[in-house]
Amino acid sequence: MGEKVKINCKIPQEWQTKIELLAKERKTEPNKIIYEALGRYLGENANTDDSRLNVLEVEVTMLKRQVAELVMVVKNRPTNSLGKFPEVQQNIEDDDDFIEDEPDEILYDFLPPEER
Repeated sequence: MGEKVKINCKIPQEWQTKIELLAKERKTEPNKIIYEALGRYLGENANTDDSRLNVLEVEVTMLKRQVAELVMVVKNRPTNSLGKFPEVQQNIEDDDDFIEDEPDEILYDFLPPEER
């Protein structure tokens, strides 16, 4: 691999926040997250001892967060609305498209008289 060199670049604040959050979730430093990401992008082995485990840990953490959010949504929802759907009332009399004819009835009115 050779000697390591230090590089600098400017990134959007949103990226920095994501990197810091990911580093916190993995219990590592942000520079290791960036190092691993560059290695993956370049198709190189970043030689991180637990990169596969870290990926799984991040996925589990994200799933736990999503489940916690869903639990909060369900808990905050009124109990009388669980399992019920709003009733839809259709008034056939007000429906202009409703035509009282048999489904198998053949309509000839639109044909020219010689074809009826």
